[in-house]
Amino acid sequence: MAGVSGPMMRRRPADGARFLAGLAAGGVLSGLLVALLLYVAGRGLHAALPETPRALALAAVALGFGIADLAGRTPHVWRQVPQVLVHRLTPGFLGVVWGFDLGLLVTTQKAASLVWAGIAAVVLLDPWAAAPVMVGLALLSNLGVVLASLRFSPALIDMGTRRERLWLRSVRALSGTALVTLAAVTAVQAL
Repeated sequence: MAGVSGPMMRRRPADGARFLAGLAAGGVLSGLLVALLLYVAGRGLHAALPETPRALALAAVALGFGIADLAGRTPHVWRQVPQVLVHRLTPGFLGVVWGFDLGLLVTTQKAASLVWAGIAAVVLLDPWAAAPVMVGLALLSNLGVVLASLRFSPALIDMGTRRERLWLRSVRALSGTALVTLAAVTAVQAL
């Protein structure tokens, strides 16, 4: 997103601000939609399963995602938001559309599995937390885009360098370690 909003902020700061505001609005809207689905799924699981099996399921999910991250196989879809819309939509509406797309979570690439484990924790342990977690994810994501946009340089979006690949491996290793540790702690507490 900073690859779009950064140049917008330089050429026309008002367009960049409209894009970023739309991005936040779209992210919050889709976060609320996803939260509703997670809440319904979580309430159903709470009605069907007691706490111990749900906690053990979370431990298994965290372990699986942790192993995937440690192996460099973070699950995600190889897709980005539709690039063709850059030239077809006004900056504010483009931000809303892309923010909504990003807020759905399943439609874009992920660097680590922490998001998936967080969603599993919401569904399995506390469905009431779905809205704050999903809206919080959208807002944190947008804060990252805003900060990157303010210090934008073309090198920022060049993720093919050795330094960026090392950064990505480090993030996945940290995420994987945290998730495997979370899995162990959750399983011990559940038993």
